[in-house]
Amino acid sequence: MTVVTPSSERELIEGLRAGSRRALEALLAAFWNPLCQYAGGILNGAADPQDVVQEAFIKLWDQRDRWRVDGSLKALLYTVTRNAALDELRRAGRMERGRAQIDIATPEPTPSEHAVAGELERAAARAVSALPPKRQKVFRLAREEGLTYAEIAEVLGRSPQTVANQMSLAMADLRAALAPYLSDKPPP
Repeated sequence: MTVVTPSSERELIEGLRAGSRRALEALLAAFWNPLCQYAGGILNGAADPQDVVQEAFIKLWDQRDRWRVDGSLKALLYTVTRNAALDELRRAGRMERGRAQIDIATPEPTPSEHAVAGELERAAARAVSALPPKRQKVFRLAREEGLTYAEIAEVLGRSPQTVANQMSLAMADLRAALAPYLSDKPPP
């Protein structure tokens, strides 16, 4: 295993930015095994950690001219690996949910149920579109993209608590807008 010191870290960063495959190989030698163990802990058997680490290094290499290293190179590597592992877990979860939904035999909805479901879906889409822009963005990132509050905070440059507050307000707005459709009374 190659040891990366602060001075060699600077050299690796500059080498990577310049497109040096030698710098990439040194980085792989120094961090491959620890990153595989780290990814394995996150994935917990849901996917191959080596595939995730390989994906992380590919992202790092492809975007080498765009990223800044304000902290340590090691922190950047672990962050990219964590994000790749979480992306893989989300993909795996979606695939599992899809398989589970296919396996469950559900009766066909009646025409009336189908109409009500379509009406509710349109009302929900209108309610989401009517949310204030910040709430709408937070809601869409969480519900449509599957991001966690921490990830949304990172994407939007806000604190996780602000994201949680915006999501709570968005849910309250949606509950109020959809209340007529969710009660026992017929919708307007």
